[in-house]
Amino acid sequence: MATFQNKPQIRISANRVKSGDLIFVMGAGFTPDRTAMSHLRRPDGSEYNPLRLRTNDRGEFSHKIDTTMLDTGGFEIWVEDEASKVLSNRMQFTVE
Repeated sequence: MATFQNKPQIRISANRVKSGDLIFVMGAGFTPDRTAMSHLRRPDGSEYNPLRLRTNDRGEFSHKIDTTMLDTGGFEIWVEDEASKVLSNRMQFTVE
């Protein structure tokens, strides 16, 4: 039986997109009114510079990724709650 834990969680709008499409990342369970660092790993295993996102008063955020400038292949995204240093789940998506 699953119990609710106040661990930061992210979800993405799609697991597979065509180059040029948008992917939306939604986060919840983060420290309210603080910052979170979004990490994106490229298909070659290297990581883009982390992106600082602001959470709202409910500890949520949404962020848009424009895939126009991304390579094709598989990506992995996760977000760190800067206040608590807790990492979210990791999500994968593919750009075709």
